Order: sequence, then structure tokens, then C-alpha cells
Amino acid sequence: MSHKKEEKKKDRHEDFENLYKRALADYQNLQKQTTKEKEEFARYVKGNLIMEFIPIYENLKTAVDHADSESHDSWLQGVNYVIKQFEDMLANNGVQIINPLSAEASSEDGGGEEFNPAEHESVSAEATTEKGKVDKIVKVVKQGYKIGDKVIQAAKVIVYNLKK
Repeated sequence: MSHKKEEKKKDRHEDFENLYKRALADYQNLQKQTTKEKEEFARYVKGNLIMEFIPIYENLKTAVDHADSESHDSWLQGVNYVIKQFEDMLANNGVQIINPLSAEASSEDGGGEEFNPAEHESVSAEATTEKGKVDKIVKVVKQGYKIGDKVIQAAKVIVYNLKK
């Protein structure tokens, strides 16, 4: 065989090898993309399902909050048990409750945590003369929920603003 034919064969072999490597890389990227899309779809479906349960959970909590606090009957205990089951189900499915005035979120300088528009929705404001309280949360009207970093329902809050 001539030297040119051998070189041509070698170049052709390298071309096929490069094409194979590119096709393999494209296939692996497609697999990764498909896996990512499936995970995102599963999170989306899970979020929608959780959003259907949240109003039921919140209504049960409201019913218990408005029940006679002196009452220790079995009905109230049963409803509290159902609430606990809902909280466990939410936690087991990666749902985190956004409650800016929970015990761990409260601060010593008056007011709760700072207003965060990514997780909180301000529904009202309360005037204050203390600059340290401005943009802090006064009250949680309705707690929020998130799955991972994605907020599925923002917490509805009342915040302090500076009295003019």
C-alpha cells in the first residue's frame, strides 16, 4: 500500500473515532437532560398534589385553634392527631413550612425575621417609630410552604414600616 492510502485510512479512522466520541457525548448529555426533566416533572406533580392537601391541613388547624381550649374531649384529640399526620406527610415529602415568627426565627430586637419577598407576601403594614423594626415581620397571617428552594405558597405577613 502506498503511503498516501495509509494516511487516508488513518485520517478516516480518526474521523470515525471523533464522530463516535461526539455521538456518545451527545447521547450521555441527552440521558442527563432527560433525567433532569423527569426529576423536575416529578417535583412539579408533587408540588401540585401537596397544594391540594395544604388547605385541608390549614382548615383542620383553624378548627382546633377555634375550639374551646378547656375541652379535652376525644374529638379534639382526634383532630390534633390528623393534623400531626398531615405535618408528617408534608415533612416526608420534602415540604418545609415557612413561618417567620416561629420560635427559632424570632429575634431579640423586636419583630420577627426580615421581610423576604422570595418567601413572604406582605398583606399589610404596621407603623413603627423604631428604625430597627422596619421591614421586620410583625405577624404571620398565613404560613407558607416550600419544597427544597422552590416556594409553592408564600407566607402572608404583616410588616413594620417607618411611621411618617
